[in-house]
Amino acid sequence: MDDYAFATVDEYRIDTGDAASDEERVAAELSRQSAKLRATLGMPRFRSLTGDARELARDLVTDATRKKLVQPACAPMGVEDLTGVSQSSFTANGFQGSFTYQNPSGTAYFDRSTLAALKRLLGRGQRIGTVCPSYGRRP
Repeated sequence: MDDYAFATVDEYRIDTGDAASDEERVAAELSRQSAKLRATLGMPRFRSLTGDARELARDLVTDATRKKLVQPACAPMGVEDLTGVSQSSFTANGFQGSFTYQNPSGTAYFDRSTLAALKRLLGRGQRIGTVCPSYGRRP
């Protein structure tokens, strides 16, 4: 397990309920998602977080890891398994069917609101800029 990961395999299993994923794959993905979060925040590898920031980082990393490792499955109307389908609907007489795929590419991504909260907590969520309009000639 990476000492710089924001979550352990046990924390991942508690947070997500995923007991089926291989421990080595989970550990590797937690490490990758932690590196991605550090890059997003502009944090060096050796910096650690505490308190609320640590909890938000853990939530972001475990959630992104779950999105990468576990595809949602739906069992509509007697069909055994449709991996990746999060919602389905059918009509009877027209034999129409509709499936909605959640994250069909299997890409790991961070929840925007949690990431924004973490950035605000670390003082990185605001940008400051100035506008200096130039009218006419400069002195």
